Order: sequence, then structure tokens, then C-alpha cells
Amino acid sequence: MYEFRSATEADLAAAVDLVARLQADPGHHIGYHGTTEDEVVEELTRLTPDWAGGAVVGVDAAGAVRALLSAEVDPELGRAWLYGPFVDVPADHPAVRQLWHNTADDLLDLVTARPRLVGVTDLELYGHRRNRRLGDFAARHGFAAGSASRVFTLTGAALRSVLISAAEQAVGPGKLDDDATTRAQVVDLHERCFPNRTISGEQLVDGTRGHTVVVLTGADGVIGYAAGFLQQEEFYVDYVAVDPNMRDAGAGRALVRALLRTLAAEQGARCQAAAVVALGNDASERMFTALGFTLHLELVAYRLR
Repeated sequence: MYEFRSATEADLAAAVDLVARLQADPGHHIGYHGTTEDEVVEELTRLTPDWAGGAVVGVDAAGAVRALLSAEVDPELGRAWLYGPFVDVPADHPAVRQLWHNTADDLLDLVTARPRLVGVTDLELYGHRRNRRLGDFAARHGFAAGSASRVFTLTGAALRSVLISAAEQAVGPGKLDDDATTRAQVVDLHERCFPNRTISGEQLVDGTRGHTVVVLTGADGVIGYAAGFLQQEEFYVDYVAVDPNMRDAGAGRALVRALLRTLAAEQGARCQAAAVVALGNDASERMFTALGFTLHLELVAYRLR
């Protein structure tokens, strides 16, 4: 068994090493993290107000970090996303499964008792479909399994084609400005299209979670929007929404192209773009596939309310 304590900023390098090693194995993969050390550093350090205040580590007799669970908390939504559990069990241990689950249970108890999670009763786990320990852990703690989601990526010539293609016409998508009416319509569309959203419409348009938003408008107001942000090694398309009465006309594809070009122009090019699509959302899959995105992996969310 490991000794548990609150994480500190000094644990960052060890935590990144642990996560990056385990992320390479689908049996340990957590959907909130990338697979390289640079991606994990960015993902942990962007947690607000800090990553360590919502994290617990397990250390072995030599003091090495062998287990980690961290949480991202949104007090406004009363919701937390659990990044893990990550448990590094020696391959020759006589009770690998038992040690993993006992360690994960202790991590969960300690993280949910952290001050910033007090009163939060909506928790989510997210992992690779082949991370069966995570699925068993979620079931034991009463998390309901949601539908699977698929990660699509755009790389190479297909991405370059999007980034260097001619700009949309003047009536095409543009970056969201300070117009109060437009911003209010984006908030309304966001909350209608994403009832289980991870951020509120106000957070989206205000950029408090780091999103860049592009919007397409018509004579009657907002037709659709796309929102995303820049990660260490990729553009991430987080939300795309088009008014139900205006779909199947190419608006979604135009919005994604505009978003990627805006991110590249403002923050520099990256070698990959990524997006997550709920399994069964065939329209979104067709849209991303038409842009050149290909299926990368499948993930499952587990939620406890």
C-alpha cells in the first residue's frame, strides 16, 4: 500500500512522469489527458486556481509518486471532473487488481474531501473503453456509465489545407465581438444544444475557460458558433452548434474551418487538431469526416450526481 498526502507544486514533475507513462496504455488511459509530457504539463497547470489544491498523491516507501487523482472543479456548475485515478502497480505484485482498487478508493475519498470539492455532488470520470479498471471502479462507486464518445483528429495535408485555404466570404464566420445581442444569442444556443455542458454559456463567451469563439450570423441573428482553444501540440475544437433550423447547409464545416484559422492566426500553428464527438452523433461525425478528420480513439464517461 502507498502513503497518501495532498499534492504540492513540487510534485508536478513526478506527477507528469507518472501520467505520461500510464497514458500510453489504453488500459490506464484517461480522456482528459494527452499522451506526451508536454500535453500533461499543460493540462495540469491550466487547472484553476492551481492543480495541486485539488489533487492527492500516493507515494511508496522511497517517497516516489506512484498514484495520483486530481480534480477540476467548477463552483458555478457545482461539478467536478476527476483526472484519474492513476495507479502504478508493480507487474510482479501478487494482488495487482486489489492494490489498484484499494489505492483508487483511497484517492477518491481524499480528493472529494478537499476543501474545493466540499458541496460538489456532480462528479465525472472519463477514460478509454479498454480501461476496464476505471469502469469497475466507477460501477462500485455508483457512477452511471454514459455513452461512448469518439476522438477525431486532423493532421498533415488535410490540416494544412484548412489553415491555408481562402478565407470565408465577408458573410462567413468571424470572431465573436462585444455585441451584446450576438453574445446573448450564442449563450442561448450553447445552453439549448448542450444541456450537459462542461461550461456555461457565459463562461464560453467571456473566455474565462480560455475559449476562442467564432460565430456565423444571418438576417435573423446567430446561425451557429464554434469554440475551442490551443493546447501544447494541437488545436482543440470543444463546441460546435448550429441552429436546428439552419443545419445541413455547411455552416458547421465553415465554423470549424474559421475557428482553426483564427486559432492559428492568433496563437500559432499546431501539427494536429482534435475534437470529441458523442457516439451516435452521426451528423457531427459526418461533418468532421468531411473536413478530413479521422477516428483516433473511443472514450467512455461515467457520472455520479
